[in-house]
Amino acid sequence: MEEILTAQFWQSRAPDPDAIIMNNEQIDAFNCEIRSKLPGVIQDLIAYPQVISDKKLKHMLLAYRLPPKDFYHKGCRLKPSFFADLLEEMNLAEIEEANHVAYGYTVRSSVVRSLPTDCLVTEDPADREFDLFQETALSPGEPVIVLHKSASERWFFVQTTFCRGWVPAADLAVTRDRKKWLSYLQSDEFLLVTGSRLHLGYNPYNPDASKLEFFMGTRIPLAAEDQIPGVIDNQSPESSYVVKMPGRGKNGELVIKLALIPRGSDVAKGYLPYTRSAVIGQAFKMLGERYGWGGMFNLRDCSAFIRDIYNCFGFQFPRNSREQAAIPGKVISLQGADRRERSCVLDLLLPGAILYFPGHVMLYLGKHKGDYYVIHAIAYCSNCVPSVDGVFEAVPLNAVTVSPLSLRRRRSGQELLMALTSAIEITLKEHS
Repeated sequence: MEEILTAQFWQSRAPDPDAIIMNNEQIDAFNCEIRSKLPGVIQDLIAYPQVISDKKLKHMLLAYRLPPKDFYHKGCRLKPSFFADLLEEMNLAEIEEANHVAYGYTVRSSVVRSLPTDCLVTEDPADREFDLFQETALSPGEPVIVLHKSASERWFFVQTTFCRGWVPAADLAVTRDRKKWLSYLQSDEFLLVTGSRLHLGYNPYNPDASKLEFFMGTRIPLAAEDQIPGVIDNQSPESSYVVKMPGRGKNGELVIKLALIPRGSDVAKGYLPYTRSAVIGQAFKMLGERYGWGGMFNLRDCSAFIRDIYNCFGFQFPRNSREQAAIPGKVISLQGADRRERSCVLDLLLPGAILYFPGHVMLYLGKHKGDYYVIHAIAYCSNCVPSVDGVFEAVPLNAVTVSPLSLRRRRSGQELLMALTSAIEITLKEHS
């Protein structure tokens, strides 16, 4: 069914696909509503406290709870000494009564970890793709509040707008100068990455800007006309956008440098107009890409897929699927609904809506030949018929793919349609 694998197919079937659903001011109001409904999940970094008490900082550092089960690294069961070493690396003894924060930006693609280690830790000794300590991936230029450093100083404990955890210190440029940090964060003119990814080429004159990779939805501040010299890194800027990028000084301190992004790149000045056609178009730019749990290997899981799409319009979604299911909008509960009731809801649901069941989130596309379709990043489904002992065999998908809701879940064999617990159309309440 090749026709269902194109954005144009679903865009042409969407009602009024190019109508503006919400303008920038309404999206800003929606973001405020998200922060109000989910306090502490989406952080306003500009308003973040500049001093953290010892009690609060220790609470944040010790928030991750290890489940009571064996963990493995490279197929070997981890010993208690592994976790004792991690606790020491967390450097709790150096926490002061009042802890002044620092400010930073990622200078390359990075990760947020639950604990200060880059060891791949799994529940299954044979697993190589589901790291239990992986929280998320970060694009270059991601703003962070630096709360604490590890004993080895190899890790910083940070707060991003949507996540908190440990980031490799080498991936951050840090400053105590809040004004300098804010001036970059509050840049009004910016370039938006609208492709699935933006890759910069090799730069022998500016290693900080060499071979960088940005996710869809990343904002990159543009340089003002009077800041642009005739040559940047031994290259004319005439065929490029000139942007400002954070870099590391000799001691890891924040420095802002100019960099070039080719004008042929899939980027836009400012946010995209929020239309159903644009939402579908952005989603299909990621079709076929490999699935990556928590941003492992710089890939996307289901919630990062949704978040990156909606970032392109200025939305500030939570990182995890459970929290995305709690955002405002036109929310339709499907708890306890039978098949007929679910079909009635989906028949009226607009493309671009978010479908959710615990542990997974999807983007709704529409109905075709009697089945309902979604596009999502998914790791596994199951075969249609269980074995003689009632077990459904796992079928690896590990991709961003278009699926009917008749697809079955990995372990239970339940249809996705019957697993749904809610649907959310992203619109202001007065429009619902």
